[in-house]
Amino acid sequence: MMRRIWNYTVSGAIGGLFTGFWLAMLFSKLNGLNRLFPSSPAFISHFDSELTATAVAGGMWMAMGIVFSLSSLIFGVERWSITKKTVLHFIVTYVLFSTLAVVSQWFPFNFAYFANFTIIFIIIYVVMWMIEMRKARQTIAEINQKLAKK
Repeated sequence: MMRRIWNYTVSGAIGGLFTGFWLAMLFSKLNGLNRLFPSSPAFISHFDSELTATAVAGGMWMAMGIVFSLSSLIFGVERWSITKKTVLHFIVTYVLFSTLAVVSQWFPFNFAYFANFTIIFIIIYVVMWMIEMRKARQTIAEINQKLAKK
């Protein structure tokens, strides 16, 4: 089990760093910038250089990837219902990811911005959950077909 946790941690860190870097590149370009802004100007202003800010942002991206990677292990607990797994996974990812987003200063810490962030998070979560449930149903149908042929 420890090896599995380690593998999920490493893959989450790599995935988070990859995703964070390319999203930072995309948002920098969309904002018409000629250099990389790893996070908001408010976040960057806390550091003595953009290089340091980028390194810290990289650590934050890795932490975000680890949150989502490790939290997916919740779905491997067979004795829990899918509802319990989904609710627990949502709470864990929402609380930890929101904390990292606030620390990264992706938005000012006030009710309006946090409410907007929450709505976006819920929409993305529900869409991804629906896609995963559809794939799971399809897999179950394929397995049942194979079993019926035997």
